[in-house]
Amino acid sequence: MATLHLVSYVPANQNDSTVGLLMDGVVVNLVAALQACPEGRPSDAWEQSVVGVLTCSETAQAVRETLDWLEGQAEAVRAELSAPRQEVKLLPPVQPNKLFCLAGNYMAHITESESKIGKAAAQAAPETPRIFMKPPSKTLRGDGEPIVLAKSSTFVDYEAEMAVIIGKEGRHIKAEDAMEYVAGITCFNDISERRLSIWPTAERGEWDRFFDWLNGKWMDSFAPMGPCVVPLSDIEDIHNLSLRLYLNDELMQEANTADMIFSVPRTIEYLSSILTIEPGDVIAMGTPSGVGAAR
Repeated sequence: MATLHLVSYVPANQNDSTVGLLMDGVVVNLVAALQACPEGRPSDAWEQSVVGVLTCSETAQAVRETLDWLEGQAEAVRAELSAPRQEVKLLPPVQPNKLFCLAGNYMAHITESESKIGKAAAQAAPETPRIFMKPPSKTLRGDGEPIVLAKSSTFVDYEAEMAVIIGKEGRHIKAEDAMEYVAGITCFNDISERRLSIWPTAERGEWDRFFDWLNGKWMDSFAPMGPCVVPLSDIEDIHNLSLRLYLNDELMQEANTADMIFSVPRTIEYLSSILTIEPGDVIAMGTPSGVGAAR
């Protein structure tokens, strides 16, 4: 069974976004392909978005049947329904109401960060996930869009992460049931301003440094995501995936999601004890070692 790579994009010479399939360097217009495929029968009420595909089993099945149909069609048919990747504008694959991020979810990153600021390396992992939020309306960026540096930027850094897409609403979810609420995964880069300096004020202690760190996560364009979402059903083990980041073709970060301190189920259990998670919400699961600040 072929793996689905779902994208949100704006076709060339158009203004409105639609949902597509990323296939071999081209983006297939999924709405048009579903209409052309004799077996493509999405739910009558399906929301034409990546989340709409992920959260409706009838539509997801129609998409898989359409993908199989496309692979059996002549090149001319596929070309009519698609465009080269470089000719379309890729958007963040989902537009979440809530964008959560984990801090310190890889032990090696905790150690490198504390060593850099002169603290002794941590002796034990944190007891609960450390979760903060980014404002999604202006921080999110699609593949190929620029990261814009603010006037107050002095040390902008990268953080490669796996992000999970929530597929249904829930509160007080037990860890053993948590994966039922995950619809898919995507790539995420938690861009950070490490040395935020908006006003020339002296830091008075740890609390001031904490808020400089936190506010440095919120800048416009500091949340590149995508390009695609892969449904959870297409992933053998979400906790055994390679995670890599390249900067100017140089490998800077490399780890495995097995190295996370808090698994996806434990994170969802903790987060849902605080608030309701909803379809389309995103949880970025933290970054491994190798960030620029530690270098």
